[in-house]
Parts: sequence; structure tokens; C-alpha cells
Amino acid sequence: MSERPHVLFVDDEPMIIDGLRRMLRTCRERWAMSFAASGAAALEIMRTRPCDVVVTDYRMPEMDGAALLEQVRVEFPGTVRIILSGQTNEDNLLRIMVLAHEMLSKPTTPEMLIAAVDRLLQVRMRTDDGQQTAVAYVESLPSPPHTFAELLAALDADDASARSVSTVIEKDPAAAAKVLHLANSSAYTTGHKVSDVAQAVTLLGLHTVRGLVMMHDLIRVFDADGALPSEWIDGLTTHAVETSRLARLLGAGTGWESHAFTAGLLHEVGQLVLASARPKDFRTVLDAWASGGGGLADHEEAAFEASHVQVGTSLLGLWGLPTEVIDAIARHTAAPAPGPIPDAAAAVALAHVVMEADLGAVCGPHDATHPDDDHLDAAALAAIAQWRRDRTRP
Repeated sequence: MSERPHVLFVDDEPMIIDGLRRMLRTCRERWAMSFAASGAAALEIMRTRPCDVVVTDYRMPEMDGAALLEQVRVEFPGTVRIILSGQTNEDNLLRIMVLAHEMLSKPTTPEMLIAAVDRLLQVRMRTDDGQQTAVAYVESLPSPPHTFAELLAALDADDASARSVSTVIEKDPAAAAKVLHLANSSAYTTGHKVSDVAQAVTLLGLHTVRGLVMMHDLIRVFDADGALPSEWIDGLTTHAVETSRLARLLGAGTGWESHAFTAGLLHEVGQLVLASARPKDFRTVLDAWASGGGGLADHEEAAFEASHVQVGTSLLGLWGLPTEVIDAIARHTAAPAPGPIPDAAAAVALAHVVMEADLGAVCGPHDATHPDDDHLDAAALAAIAQWRRDRTRP
């Protein structure tokens, strides 16, 4: 990113463009801004000058906002995409939702627009070239083959509800990440971040979720051209689901219980990103980790200049997930601290270690051992015992 990030605003109405110029006058010192009156004009600007963020209206003649963002995604995958939409019941709503990193309702306030651009610019500034290369093309993450059929059955059931549908989604980190991405769009949340999957499904509505499933933008069946076996994603998914369940038990009754559950479910999504972007190279990295020891992140950084931890937090930051969730994911490989569990990050780190010791390593050393009971408080020990009972119960 340049020293002063470049933000491009696109709208076909001259009065709107003039209003944006006035509205954003206070941002001139920290942003370099350009304004375009059409999608074609916007692409001309982007082809001559690198752009960090593009903010476009949806309804424009000749090339609408969705068509513009589709072209931006192809030509400039590292550019952050924001769309302004005056209606939420448009026929192309689903298309908008999967093309944009952020969707704002129109009209929007200057504060909301500036906050959205600033947040996404901060994510970009924390993202180096290796992470951007992996993250740029990702619109959906790969799911285990059985997820599509299970989710469709849940949506088509006579007693379908947000709870029953979210129960299926909570068994698949990829689907959960995308649902939370869409629900955390400002067009739905008006600034309030959501970490609970059932709440996210309620906000989106079952009709929208079903539309996303049928478009295959929510569920993309895992296919890495044979480079990675299905057993790999099955094992990674099991690890994530069980980590989320233990993290929830560790946070039971706290204000961060939902954050712990969601971070536990999503803490390995960076591996899905790398597997999607470069499946053959990622298989080589997995083989090197299996034979060479140490942590997976060291091998990833040597091959990709970024680890799955960095890539995962970059993607989820662009997707607008709560800061507490992203922080917990960023710290999931940290050694658990002794004593009581103070927050979601500590809960996920402990749950991750327990899973690696009990179920097998997915990113840590292959000789992982269970944390010393002497370093854990009574509540943590009770939660781990409860998780093991729940797992073995018929």
C-alpha cells in the first residue's frame, strides 16, 4: 500500500459525487481520493493508478456496481471492494453480497462510510504481499463433501429454523465463516458485530441462506485437483468443531462464550485459504511438516511468506468479523497460560492444545502433549472432562 492510501468513489449521479467530495473533505490528509462517474471511468483510473479501496454505487447505467466489482476482482484482486445499495431486496442482492468485502445501505452516514473504509484500510496495512496473494481471490472456502446435502436438507425441512440450520453450519468452518461475513456487513448489522452463527442466520434469513447455498457461494465442495485428500479436510473440520465445543465449555457463563466458540470453529480457516489458492504447494508444505517436525507455520512462511494464522486473520478481518474473534484466532498457537481462563483467546489456545494432544496435530508439533494438569485451574479441568464425556457419549 502507498504511504497515503488511494480510495476511489464511483457514482453516476453528479450531485452524489459532489456530496461525497464535501462529505470526505476531512479525509484528504490521510487518503488520496479519486471520483468516477461510471464503471468504465473507474477502471480507467485503476489501470493507471493503484487503488487500495473502491467504493461504488450499485444502480448505474451500462455497467452496474456488481459488474464493476466483478471486473475489479479479476483485474485488481488486492483491491478492497465496498458497494452502496439503496435496496436489500434487489434480484441481484446475492450477487452483490459475494462480490463485496463490505456492503453499506444507501443512504449511509459519513461516519459509517469513513469507518468502513478506515477499518478495511487497517486490515490492508497489516497484510503483507504473501498474505494478499493468498487472500485476494478467496470468495468462499472449501467444505467437506457432505455439508451441501446436510445443509440443503436442513433448509428444506418442514420445521426449518435458524437454530436447526445453524446447527449444520456450525459443523463446517468454511460455511460458518461466510455466513458471519455476510451477516457482519453493515447493511445488516448497522455497526453491531455478530459472532453467533444462529444470530447471523436469523439476520440473513433462511431464504437468503438457501439462495447462497444454491449459488454455491456459501458451500463449495472441497476439490484440490487431487493434491489434497478428503481425509485432510475431514480431520481439519473435526479438529475445528471439537475445539469450538471445548472453547465454549471453557467460556460457559462468561461474556465472551460466543466469541470463544466461533474463534474455535474458525481458527484454522487460513489452512483452507492456502489449500484453495495453491493446493499442490500446500500439499508439499504439509508433507514437509509431517516429516520435518516443528510447527506448520514455519514451513508455510518459508513457502508462502505467510502462515495460515496470518492468512486466516487477514481474510476474516476483511470479512468484518468481531475483533475478539480475530484476536483469538491470531493467538491460537500460543502456549496456554497457567491459572484461570481470562478471555476467548486463552480458551481457544487451551482447547487447541487439548485437541492436538487427544485427536492428533493439525498445525503444531506432531509430538504434542496434554498441558500439565497442575497448570490448569479447577474450572478448566472440569470443562475438559465434560468435553471428553460428551464426545464419548452415544
